[in-house]
Amino acid sequence: MSASVLTNLIKQGLNTKNVYPYAIDSGNVTLTDPVFLVTEILKDPTNYGGDRFNSMNEELQVQIYYSKETTIDVDSLEDSFLSLLQENEYRPFDISGHVYTPDNQTIVITYKFNHIKEVA
Repeated sequence: MSASVLTNLIKQGLNTKNVYPYAIDSGNVTLTDPVFLVTEILKDPTNYGGDRFNSMNEELQVQIYYSKETTIDVDSLEDSFLSLLQENEYRPFDISGHVYTPDNQTIVITYKFNHIKEVA
């Protein structure tokens, strides 16, 4: 469950509570804090040897939702987020720009990461 592992890393590394794997628990979301949604895109066995794979290429997606009236320093939060993931060997391969979603009145940015997980 790679999304769960990454969820825990973000919660602890950024000291934030609104981090959810797979789906947002809207009953527990505070509108003033950013909300992180972590999902899996792809798990691909790789690095074959001896008729078995020795690692897993994981692609994960993190969406960060902000209130349109947010008062936090978005750039600082996202810089810390990217540094945390890079230190833990998650490499970004696609970052969208910030987009306003009128249906739920939020600003969202989407990050996609590669991560190689060694398999014993």
